[in-house]
Amino acid sequence: MKGFIIPLVYENEKKGFSFYYFSEKLGSMRILKKILIGLLIFLVLGVIGLWATGNQHMLRGLRSTYLIGESKPDIDDMAYFDLSVIKADKPEAWPKHANFGKLSISEDQKKYLDSFQTTAFLVFQRDSLLLENYFENTDSSTVSNSFSMAKSLVGVLIGVAIDEGYIQSVDQPVSDFLPEFKDGLNAKLTIKHLLQMSSGIPFGESYGNPMGYMAKAYFGDNLIEITKPYKVTIEPGSGWIYEGGNTVLLGEILIKATGRSVSDYFHQKIWSCIGAEHDAYWNLDHEGGMEKVFSGFYATARDFARMGMLFEHNGVLGSDTLVSPEYVMASLTPCMNPDISPLKQKEENCYWYGYQWWMGDCDGHPFYCLKGLRGQYVVVVPDFDIIVVRMGHEQSKDREKHHPVDLYEYIRTAISLVD
Repeated sequence: MKGFIIPLVYENEKKGFSFYYFSEKLGSMRILKKILIGLLIFLVLGVIGLWATGNQHMLRGLRSTYLIGESKPDIDDMAYFDLSVIKADKPEAWPKHANFGKLSISEDQKKYLDSFQTTAFLVFQRDSLLLENYFENTDSSTVSNSFSMAKSLVGVLIGVAIDEGYIQSVDQPVSDFLPEFKDGLNAKLTIKHLLQMSSGIPFGESYGNPMGYMAKAYFGDNLIEITKPYKVTIEPGSGWIYEGGNTVLLGEILIKATGRSVSDYFHQKIWSCIGAEHDAYWNLDHEGGMEKVFSGFYATARDFARMGMLFEHNGVLGSDTLVSPEYVMASLTPCMNPDISPLKQKEENCYWYGYQWWMGDCDGHPFYCLKGLRGQYVVVVPDFDIIVVRMGHEQSKDREKHHPVDLYEYIRTAISLVD
């Protein structure tokens, strides 16, 4: 059977009737079937290949990014990961500032916030909520990913562990906790080098490289196993490069030193002590059960502000010292190691990074902050006693003094309310 004939067009011509016919050929169907089978085989072999080469993390990455229309992790990806719950068991409501509800941002300021898909913009002054704006159907109970803001939380926990005697000091060798670092250049590595992103370990920080360390760490199964192959290649302390693997090692040290998970320790020493109103969540690797300490901490904008408040008060809230003022001061002291990062534009020493905290100045006003991948910020500006919280989907690609330029605009917007 060659097919059946279907008349398509009837046309009246001088020579008589003529018909155009369409033949549904079985050969075409066979070709289509072969193409579909070939694609299926290709996909199956691709999946097998990813598993065989230890790159199965790419499948999870595709599920939570490209398959939902994103090119990289976003602030609402919590549903794609195993999570540790950090209970808010001693909640305290933020006091309202006397001017709360009386102030508003301008239309131009709102347009700027909208241009980077802002979801929350909050300003606090003198431990009181001054301004609160939410966008894109979010509200005060919305939790979102903070990405690298989580690094600052780990930095705080290191200080707590030192205060409690689990760690001797920031100068203690990493090999005391991780024996695989006991030889050669590795033996020179200290906790301080990790805190200051000056370890000399070439982790790489590109989220755009699906085969790189950060993609494996974020989407992979076992964070400790992924990190094991990385060792010191240049003199620790000889240069600054921002790389999340340093924070992973800090997380491992906390686990070894305290005998507890990072989430448990953070809950007991910080979250239950700062008045957090909502539960927080920390992204876990699938097999090892370790928090992805370099990222993946989810909380509300109001509760994130409490971490700024803690450092604004030098680690002391009320009568409780949660982390020593001396450690807070050290955390906010620039490391001043030479910038050897791939993005450096000139020879300079790092004046913008301390112990997992960022710092800078805006129009002559010093600030320090927690900072995340898509423009998540908690910024403290001491000159005005303000804390600025901004959550959202995007940040500016332009940089000024090692920060995205949108950060400065958020600070200026907050200052305009209290100036």
